[in-house]
Amino acid sequence: MRLETHILNELHSFRYCGEDAKYALVISHGIGGHGGIYDDFCEHHAAKGVDIWTYDAPGHGRSTTNRPKGQWRFSEWAQASMDYASYVKNLTGLPVFTMGSSLGVGAAISAISHEDVAGSVLMGSIIVPGHPIFNEVGKPFRTDGWSEGVKLLRGAGVLDIRRFFNFDVDYGYKGAQAQKELDPYNTWAYDLESWASLWQYEPPKPLSENDKPILYTVGDSDPTFPVDLVRSVAESIGGPVDFVPFENAGHQLMLFQTEKFSTTVHDWALKQI
Repeated sequence: MRLETHILNELHSFRYCGEDAKYALVISHGIGGHGGIYDDFCEHHAAKGVDIWTYDAPGHGRSTTNRPKGQWRFSEWAQASMDYASYVKNLTGLPVFTMGSSLGVGAAISAISHEDVAGSVLMGSIIVPGHPIFNEVGKPFRTDGWSEGVKLLRGAGVLDIRRFFNFDVDYGYKGAQAQKELDPYNTWAYDLESWASLWQYEPPKPLSENDKPILYTVGDSDPTFPVDLVRSVAESIGGPVDFVPFENAGHQLMLFQTEKFSTTVHDWALKQI
């Protein structure tokens, strides 16, 4: 399979070139990750006739030419999904679906109102900016006290991802985090202003007004985002939303439920075009 490298607005992306593609996916990775961690899924799924683009979010992976690792604003991350969707649409003429993995769900769903986005695939997350549950969790980050405290730190405050997120639990096996630490393109700290920008972000269009198709997936044994909580978020988004829980599955469906997840996404996408 042909693998290409693209740069758009200083943001790096891999392109997995499926033959006779019927649609395209623009994938946004999860916390501390980068677009190169989904090789198994992308090779498998592209072979079905899909043009797949996996970009590194601002301040992540190879998208760090103009800033330190771990420094970003979520408005930029969401815009990256929109910009890559437009780039792919103009280049290929294919219908483009944004896809988000875990934290990347926020960027994928925030781009859904863009004219070049046909719909979104969301995997294992409640990171849905503008949703009441998201807003409640993020309330402390939108206070004057928070803003004043961050300014006093003068950039020294950081979120240590190793301590914040347990990858052994998330991936479902001991040693997952140690394995991820071998990858030099992973990011292990966010400055606090970057992290706060996620919770302060307002999507371009209220999700209650959404009219585009969404496939919302989650593992029924997800240790990070419980299935009933994800279901409640999915059910309150406007438009045609298909909620699909995966039996006996954890958080990382793309990596550990590859065939089933790929089939579910492909069958759904073909129905939308």
